[in-house]
Amino acid sequence: MDISESVLEMYEDILKNISNKNNVETSLSSSIEEIFNPGVEQEEYKKNNNDNNEELNNNDHDVELHGYNKHHQTRINIFEMMNTSTSNKPKLIKINEININIDFPWRLHAFISCKHPKRTYTNSNGVGEISTWDLSDDTSAINLVGFNLDSYTMSNKLVEGKSYEFGYLSIRTVDNMYKKLSHEYQLLVNNATNVREISMSYNYEMKYNFTDLNEIETLPFNSIIDVQVTVLRDYGITAGNTNGNSWMRRELHVGQNGVNIKLTLWNEQAKVISTSVIQKSLKIKYVKIDYFNGLRTLVSMGNTRLTIA
Repeated sequence: MDISESVLEMYEDILKNISNKNNVETSLSSSIEEIFNPGVEQEEYKKNNNDNNEELNNNDHDVELHGYNKHHQTRINIFEMMNTSTSNKPKLIKINEININIDFPWRLHAFISCKHPKRTYTNSNGVGEISTWDLSDDTSAINLVGFNLDSYTMSNKLVEGKSYEFGYLSIRTVDNMYKKLSHEYQLLVNNATNVREISMSYNYEMKYNFTDLNEIETLPFNSIIDVQVTVLRDYGITAGNTNGNSWMRRELHVGQNGVNIKLTLWNEQAKVISTSVIQKSLKIKYVKIDYFNGLRTLVSMGNTRLTIA
């Protein structure tokens, strides 16, 4: 017996007990009336009781035959009530299903696979802050972005490596120049967004989708790809400060099957490997195709993952 059938029968038993209770009260009232009305013949009461019992048995037979309970609700009615209570719950979707044409309430289960460094900006309203996270499931990955108060609130809730259920997020398109992932859309936190930590039925595992270096010339600028390359030259780390923001940069010359390209690692990625990486094979996830001095180059981002193969 499944859970729905069990709940249904329990509900019917409750209603049946309520009805039986009413019958007991009716019989009790008749007995009291008999005591206080001695002029009424005993046979009349017996006849009435027998008629009532027969009617009750017939009604019980009809209940079994037609699926009715004592309040004249069919099993179909009850199933409709149960389905109505769950139909309003937002539909669970996957990341690869996210698009701006969704016209129903939805929710998402995802891992926080990367928490980007918090950024600040200045406009006519003053100084603001932006937080960005990579959300991943077993189908794809997408950026979640929070501004100002939403940035502050979510930064205190979301922990890299943990999984969450997200509800009532906004969806927007994003310019390729500002993309951190290859997904066509981004998710935005708003004042209706709710988040709760959950346990996923599987463990998140980073997967690579490598692009050969000889394909890069045919791909659009700002495309985000994964590559596996060999380091030909390592120019070391350079540090500086621009407009009050400190930075670090590491330039590498990498190759694959006779094709060479410049790779620039910024900030945290620049110091992931402290020693020289010359002649090392690197696996790099989420690197962006850029353009410098008439040539295509590869540039790291806040969510770039770099390992020695």
